[in-house]
Amino acid sequence: MKKEDPKQNKLSSHYIIKDFIGLLFIFASVVILLAEFHKAGSISAPIQSAFTYLFGIVYILFTLLLAAIGVFLILDMTRARRIVLIACWTVIFLSIALFLQILLKDSGVIGLQLSRMGNYIGVIPLVVITILIDLVAASLLIDKPLRELLASLKNIRLKKEKLEINTYGDDSGKILVNNQPGTLLIEESETQKTQEDVKVGTFKKPENERKDDIQVKKVISKSNFHLPPLSLLDKREDSPDSGDIRNNIQIIKRTMENFKIPIEIGEITVGPTITRYGIKLAEGIKVAKILALQNDLALALAVNSIRIEAPIPGKSLVGIEVPNRKIAKVRLRSLVEETEFHESDDMLYFPIGRVVTGEPFFGNLAKMPHMLIAGTTGSGKSMFIHAVIASMLLKNTPETLNLLMIDPKRVELIRYENLPHLLMDPILDTKKVVAVMQWLIREMEDRFVVFQDNKARDIDSYNKIMMQKKQQLMPKIVLVIDEMADLMMTHGASIEASIIRLTQMARATGIHLILATQRPSVNVITGLIKANVPNRICFRVASQVDSRTVLDSAGAEKLLGSGDMLFVSTNSATPRRIQAPLISENELERIVDFWIQQGEGDIERPEIRLDDFARNEVGSMEGDEEDDVLLQDAYRLVVETGKASTSFLQRKLKVGYGRAARLLDILEEKGVVGPQEGTKAREVLLPTDASLGQPGEPVHDIDEEEI
Repeated sequence: MKKEDPKQNKLSSHYIIKDFIGLLFIFASVVILLAEFHKAGSISAPIQSAFTYLFGIVYILFTLLLAAIGVFLILDMTRARRIVLIACWTVIFLSIALFLQILLKDSGVIGLQLSRMGNYIGVIPLVVITILIDLVAASLLIDKPLRELLASLKNIRLKKEKLEINTYGDDSGKILVNNQPGTLLIEESETQKTQEDVKVGTFKKPENERKDDIQVKKVISKSNFHLPPLSLLDKREDSPDSGDIRNNIQIIKRTMENFKIPIEIGEITVGPTITRYGIKLAEGIKVAKILALQNDLALALAVNSIRIEAPIPGKSLVGIEVPNRKIAKVRLRSLVEETEFHESDDMLYFPIGRVVTGEPFFGNLAKMPHMLIAGTTGSGKSMFIHAVIASMLLKNTPETLNLLMIDPKRVELIRYENLPHLLMDPILDTKKVVAVMQWLIREMEDRFVVFQDNKARDIDSYNKIMMQKKQQLMPKIVLVIDEMADLMMTHGASIEASIIRLTQMARATGIHLILATQRPSVNVITGLIKANVPNRICFRVASQVDSRTVLDSAGAEKLLGSGDMLFVSTNSATPRRIQAPLISENELERIVDFWIQQGEGDIERPEIRLDDFARNEVGSMEGDEEDDVLLQDAYRLVVETGKASTSFLQRKLKVGYGRAARLLDILEEKGVVGPQEGTKAREVLLPTDASLGQPGEPVHDIDEEEI
């Protein structure tokens, strides 16, 4: 048989005695309380008389103190904590008895004896000392330093405060919070009660947003084109479901308290995609501590991910962005109906979406002057491109805007075929892209010459001169590339060089680029491209690395998709969260058909001959290879250096592997280099002092005698 452990028996006896004493305290408190109401039988009178004599009007508070002591004895806690709780509540009870004795002279013998200390030190010093002791007791009770307790007391309002929740409205002019119309006002009393009152209000949109006959302001032109009416767009708006806001507030507060971070709720904003909880941090709390709790807050709130904006621009608040249960789709019509859009004189003014507060956000491509868009499949990237193009078609005739579209995916931009704004049909073949870019560069240079002849600084000043002369305006050109990755893989050096040239110089000539990709790697979005395109939009991406590639900061990997974006610009380096507009295929088809039915009118189109700009690609150098500038450069390079390898030509001529290999094959046919021998470099058969001819001259045929 096992011997009983004497230590275990002693421990069990200790708990039994402690619980028994705790029950005695609770029993005594109940009996004393019943005696006050003459419900304790024959002992009611003597007990009531004795305790009334001792405590006076704090008789009932004394019974509560006894019950609390009994509970503390029964609860499982450390001995030190139990002693602190009993001592602190006893001090607070005696302080209340002292104050009531000073004010009402009716706290029994206990209060009288305490008040007599004022005869020695004075009443006011006695009160001050008592308050300080109570503060220390309160600090021990809540287990927080006294400085945090004083900071909390400083923020207590003597009057009720109202915390307004800015909400996102629907087309009907009402606000939905938890499926109820109105504005939620959370009231905090002096004791900061946890219960909130909900007051219902209404939100009315401006009158011009409810009209159906809004017409976009037309730029002065000679043509007879008519701008599309806004009735071509569907007029409906969804409403978000933010979930239980009050419960989320308590969860956020409780989670922060668990990590010893005292906070206050500053403001709450319900947007179309997320609800932003603005919190105030106590003095001395580092923002980095909040940023480290993203995963903990997401777990507590039972959401996939949250984003913390620290701080909210222009405010001393930290924003915790929690996804809504139901996302509100932002329709394009609700944005183009805004006065700011349809009365703007800027031809390239377009809606970017709605910010967290529900306010519309617009951009001006003429001032950007170029834009980069990135996002994975299904993030809303292509839909946003359609919304941008559609908004420009609502403001511009073919006389003021020309479009060039490159669609390597052959899916998205093909629907704009036969649009009168197009300079040519959408480019689907990647082999033609380099020629298009070269033509665009030549067009830019020609426009600079025209500006110089007319003493105009840029396209806007030139068009003002043409309007005074009543001559045809020079249209702005917008190049839209739906997928850069395919182009950078096939014609990386040429495409990058052309993009950099255009982004550096084309702004004054009215040529603007919209570049998009679903693979935001450093091979696609190079450092030079980023440096020349500071206005960048990033939808949801796969990783934090992709987010940093586009925005130079993390956060896009936590977006929700379906048009949820982050936007950085030259005006603000801090990413701004925006919900992109939505345009359906039927709406887009109506706008395109509206323009196709009007035809091209009497607009003069520039004659574009891509053959004049196209460099011969791999496999197409027969017949006129002697006229190829690259072949001449390769010939000179090989003869001068005595080196002939594919990698060497790739580095020096900045061409791809296929082009470099083809150049070597042609040089081999002409007898300039020898055949390929394994991995060794080809042998150069001509001497280094061979006659190379003048720059620009064709490569001559080489006979065996010359070798």
